[in-house]
Order: sequence, then structure tokens, then C-alpha cells
Amino acid sequence: MFPDDINSTEYLEALQNALDGPIVRHEIMSTPEYMKVYSAVKHYQDYACVEPPAMTTMCCNRRLYNWLISYMTKNIRDIKDKALVLSGPALLDFYITQWEYFQTTHMLIGRLFFSVDQQWIERQCKQDPNYTCISSTLIQLWYFYLFRRLTTHVMSNAISLVDAERSGRAIDSTLITRLYKAYVELKPEGIAKCNAEFRERLGAYICYYENPYINAAVSYIDTKTHSLRTPEHMREYIQVLSELFIQEDERSERYLRSNSLAPMRNKLNERFLRSEIGCIYQMADLMFATGNDNNGLCTIYALLSRFDNSNVLQQFLGKFVAQAKKTITQNCPEIQASTDGGKAVFAKAAVIYLSDTLNAHLDMIATLFCNNSSFTKELRHVFAAAVNTDEMHSRLGVTPARLAAEFCNIVLKNSKTRSDDLGSDLTQTAELMLHKAMDVLHASHDKGLFFKFYQLHLTRRLLDNTSMSLDLEKTAIAMIYKTVMMSVKRHGNKKGSDLEYTLECAASQNSSEAKQMITDIIVGAENSRNYTDQVSQAGFDVDFKVLHGKTWTSVNSNQDAKVVLPSQLLKVCDDYAKRYSAQHSSRQFNWLWAYSKATVQLKFPKSKGRYAQIGYTLVLNPYQVSILNLFTDPSLYDGDVVLTPQQICANIDIDANIAASELVTLTNAHILQYAPDKTGICINQTFDSKQRYIDLSRIKPAQHKKEEATLDNRDSKFRKECIMTDISGILKKKECMGHRALFNAVKKSRENFFMLAISDFKESISKLIDKGIIERDEDDHAVYKYCPV
Repeated sequence: MFPDDINSTEYLEALQNALDGPIVRHEIMSTPEYMKVYSAVKHYQDYACVEPPAMTTMCCNRRLYNWLISYMTKNIRDIKDKALVLSGPALLDFYITQWEYFQTTHMLIGRLFFSVDQQWIERQCKQDPNYTCISSTLIQLWYFYLFRRLTTHVMSNAISLVDAERSGRAIDSTLITRLYKAYVELKPEGIAKCNAEFRERLGAYICYYENPYINAAVSYIDTKTHSLRTPEHMREYIQVLSELFIQEDERSERYLRSNSLAPMRNKLNERFLRSEIGCIYQMADLMFATGNDNNGLCTIYALLSRFDNSNVLQQFLGKFVAQAKKTITQNCPEIQASTDGGKAVFAKAAVIYLSDTLNAHLDMIATLFCNNSSFTKELRHVFAAAVNTDEMHSRLGVTPARLAAEFCNIVLKNSKTRSDDLGSDLTQTAELMLHKAMDVLHASHDKGLFFKFYQLHLTRRLLDNTSMSLDLEKTAIAMIYKTVMMSVKRHGNKKGSDLEYTLECAASQNSSEAKQMITDIIVGAENSRNYTDQVSQAGFDVDFKVLHGKTWTSVNSNQDAKVVLPSQLLKVCDDYAKRYSAQHSSRQFNWLWAYSKATVQLKFPKSKGRYAQIGYTLVLNPYQVSILNLFTDPSLYDGDVVLTPQQICANIDIDANIAASELVTLTNAHILQYAPDKTGICINQTFDSKQRYIDLSRIKPAQHKKEEATLDNRDSKFRKECIMTDISGILKKKECMGHRALFNAVKKSRENFFMLAISDFKESISKLIDKGIIERDEDDHAVYKYCPV
């Protein structure tokens, strides 16, 4: 019960007794008890405001306010005195528990004395800045009378507990977590704010918890690594430091707020990494050179990744790509070192090496360097730069693009014909091998040359029926298009540069033409079925292929002279031509004899071989059929026929060079032979072979070389035209430019398409000067100027 006289000492003693329960003894205040205390405070306030003299009202409110401050100060000092005699986990638990009680008390006092705050203290705050609301005043009491006098003692015990955990002993980690939260919750007025805005609301945590914790971590790590900070122990220092950092990072996530992790990391980096960065780089160089310490490289990458400054990791990246470029260039097989197997084996070895080397380094990035996108991008750039150098060109003997085209041809050819080159598992690994070729193509700058040679090889495979499968051909075309399009930079819905647009168009055109070529083969096979019975009755088995002239460009450039065919074959061909022309009257129909072939069943009268009775199946081109027909057709000659090359050319109206080439093929196969008196050529009546199926129709190597030389000449001419266009365009904008600067500008403009040779550049300069488009500067002949027309 509260006495009626509010000015009496008994009134404040009764108020103290009512508050001792929840504040001192931490008892739960019931609702009736709460209402009694609230009413008593309200009654005290109401009495002070019932028209007394102003001084009396002020004194009355100040008396109640001072009493409350004195009462709370005494309780807080009692808590401090009890805490000073404690240590270890008991101290931490006691402090945290008392802070939790204080927060409850803080809220209770704020509600009970709400009227005092509202009716008197608010006015006093405006007149006297030393007055604060009761809620803020209580926080300041805790801060000045307990926290500041106790925090050193509390934090030293907390750090000792964390050090015990670092030593491997088990502790109650919840005490440390609850402690830092208590420090965050303490926000007394007057604490200096931190510079970082997002950390301003952390109260006493930064000064009194975060800084001591970080300093203790630095001291602990320094103790463990001090003896290892020498060049001879650097490898061990890196390993030990990484392990300690990992442990501290895990511990910090439990014992520090999330926005304290960056200051912690920066402090450790500056103390233990920044000063040793040179030695760490030297160790990385050694590890890259030996290539046998992936764990060490992974550790160094993890340490350097802790820096917010990207330049630190960029230097490590530079060392990685430099070693990668060195490995790619120095260990690549050389064409001169290929002693057996020929060009096919070398192309296979070179492409597989380049692809495997690239993928090995990509795997290293994924495994050791956390699949860092910057590392991947820089590695691909360095790989492209390495394979497109003049040094690599000389080692390979051809450009990377042409090498990729040759390799695709090896993979896509029927495995039965190239089993020695690619192995017996080609069917299962064809797509995997194509991906290797795509790695080289993606890095190559002269993709236009790849398109030309790939289409040339595709033509040969389709016409020779040596393709492994048309489905695989379609897969390869899709892979090529995807690979090339990955090299074309796109910016939203806008196209990139003119050169990128040209490359995109070339990829689309090549893909469309290749698909049309495959379609022609499929349609031709369907049309041939309509003539199978008629052709078989005539003694021939012929497969017709109708090639669209705009697509089969390499075929169109190698049309041959006419030849007089055997009457049976001529009849079949004429019939097919008439039927096709009737269906497609608007198209011009031409036979391509060099790319045609026929299957002939032939018996040799005096043969005693395995297949002497049933005969041999010969696959021949029309020239070979016409030549052989002169020796086997009884309507032309009777008995053993001996003909000179001149007679053969006259009888079938064939070019002498073509006849000579085909005669070499037939005599080397022992189907024809020279007569005993060497006066002419006759059929080999005793022909024998272990194989019943003999294919002599393939396009001759000499013709292949001629086609490839034609492509090389066209490509060279195209390059020089591009170089001349770039030189005149650049000088037109710049007016004048030095030799080296102009060379670099042209090289950069064409770097994604072909390598700029110095000889081609000089020749283009000379031609432009001769045409009067550019001229040399009179004072400095190494400077070129544009001549306006």
C-alpha cells in the first residue's frame, strides 16, 4: 500500500519495495501489481500538476526522477561488483544473463514512468540538454557504471575461451555468440560512429568486441607462423597459413557479425599476405614450372582470392596463362618429327594435343581455381594467340583452321578405310573427336579457310561414299556452326562489327551449303532406285547423284573433258538424263565424269584365284570403264587385245593426261599389264586378288592437290584484297601512319579471320603505291599517306 502523502519518505520506500521484485529479484510482476505501481507513479505526477507553484512542480518531478536514477545506479553497481569476482564461462554467462534482465527492466521502467517522460522530461530536454528520456538514461547508466568498467574483464575472458577452442578444447560456443549480440544491442548515446554507414547501428560492438577479437586472432596466427616467414620455409608457411585462415573464417562466421567478416579478412591479409606477396608469387612460378603441386597452387589461389583488389589475383592469372602458353607452344608436335603415318597421323596428333592441353588447363581452372570466369576467358584468349602465331604455323606446317578441317575429314571418313589412322573405336568416339577439332577451330583466326577446306573434304566423302554416316555429317555441321557463332560478338539486337557480320554470314552459308550437299546425296539415292532393275540387266550397277551447281563449288571448278562411254553405260546415262530433264526442264544438265563411278562384275579367263569362278567386283570411274571396255568388249576387238596409249586415247576420245593417270591406276592394280614385248598394254588374264571388292574410282591424289592448291591461291588472293582494303580505309581516316602502326592496325582488324603475314602486307603496300592510292612521305619513307582521288 502506498501512503497518502506523496512527499513522505514512506511513499518512495513503498515504490522501491514494489520495484525490487521484478528488478532485483527478477520476479514476474502480476497485472494487479503492475497497475498499483503505475497508478502510484501517475498519482505522484498528477499531484505535482494540480496548480501548485511552478517551483514546487519542478522539484516534485525532479525528486522522483533523481530517486529513480539513484535506485537504478545502485542496482547496476551491485551487478558490477558481483561480476568482478567471476571469471571464465561463469563471468560471460552472468554478464549476458544480467544484460537480458536489464533489457526487461528497461522496458518495464519505460512503461511505468511513461507519464513522467511525457509531461515533464520532454519539456526539460528542450531547456536543459543534460536531461534525457528515462529510456536513454538507463542505457547510459549501464554503459558508464557497468559496461565500461567491466568490458576489458569480460572480453579477456571471452578471448581466452576462444583461444581454448583454437587449442582444440571443447567450449560452450553459445556464450560467445550471445555475448557479441549483447554488445550489438548496447547502443548508448555518445559512442563515436564508424565511417562505414552500414555499420553505424552496431553500438558498442565495433570498439569493444570486434577490434579485440580481430587483434587476438592476428596475435594467435602470428604466434603459429612467425618461425615460417622465411624464403626457405615459404611452401610450409603458405600451407599452414591457409589452414589457419580456413579455421578462423569458420570461427568468425560463428563469433562475428556478417559485416565484420570483411574487416577481419582485410586485417589478416595485410598482416600475413601483403608483406609476403613477392615470395608467394615466386613459389607460384615454381609450382607452375614443375606442374606437380596442384594442391599448392590451389592453396595460393585461395589465399590471393581473399584480396578485394583484383590486381593481386590478376598477377597470379598472368603467371598461369604465361605457363599455359609456353606449354602449348613448346610441347606441340612438329610436322618434321612425324616420321610415319603421313599427314593424317600428324593432324590427329596435333589436334588431339592442342585440344587436350586446352581442356587440361580448363580442368585445372575448374578444380583448383573455383572455375574462375576471368581465368577461363584469359586462357582461351592465350590459347588462340598461341595457336595463331607464326611459330605454331611453322610447327604445324598449315594454319590451325586447315589442320582442324583435315582432322574433321579423318574423323568423318569411314573407319574401315582409315582404321590405321584413328583406331577401331572411331564409331564410339567420333563426336568426342569432333569436339577436339572444334576447340582448335574456335581458337583459329582464319575460319573462312576452314569453311573452304571442310567443304572440299565433304565433297570428296559424299561423292566417294566414304562418309561414316550422313547423320554424323549433320552433327558435325551443327557443331561447326555453333562453334563459329560462339566467336561472333553480339550486342543486344544489333550486329557487331562488319567483320563479325561477315563471319556470321560465312558460317550460315557454309552450314546451308553443307546441308544441301547431304540432301542432294539422299535425294540422289532415292532417284537411283528407280533405275536399279534396268541398269542391272545391262550389266552395270550405277548410283546417280544430282549435284546443285551453286552448292558444289569445288566440283564445278573441276569439270572434265568428255569421254566415249561403253554403249550399255551410255544408254543408261542418256536415259537418266532425259528423265531428269523432263522433270526439271529449267535446269542445265552436265555429267561430271571425274566424280562418277560404276560397279562392274568382271571375270578373268585364266585366273586361278579364290574368286576366279564368280568374278571380281570392280568399282571404277567412267574413264576406267571406257578404257577397260576396249579390252573386254568382244564387239570391239577379238582375242587378246594390245593397245598403245595413243590408240586408247583415239578410241575413247579421252585427254592424254587423264588416260595416262588412269592407265597407271589400272596397271598398278594388275588389272592391265604391259605386253611382253612392251609395245602396248593388255588385260591381265591371270589376275588374282585376295579381295573380291576392289575400288579404283577414288579421286587421284594429284587432283586433290590441284584442288587444294586452287583453294590456297584463292585464299591468298582474297587475303591480299582484304589487306589492301584495310590499308586504304585506315589511311583514309588517319591521313598518314607509320609502317609499324599501320601493320598493327591491319593485323588487329583481321585477327579473327587470318594471320597477317609481313610479306603479304608489304606486297599490298607496293600495289597500292603503284596504283596511286597511297604514297610514302617525302621526309620519312616509313610513313604512308592517303592520296585523295
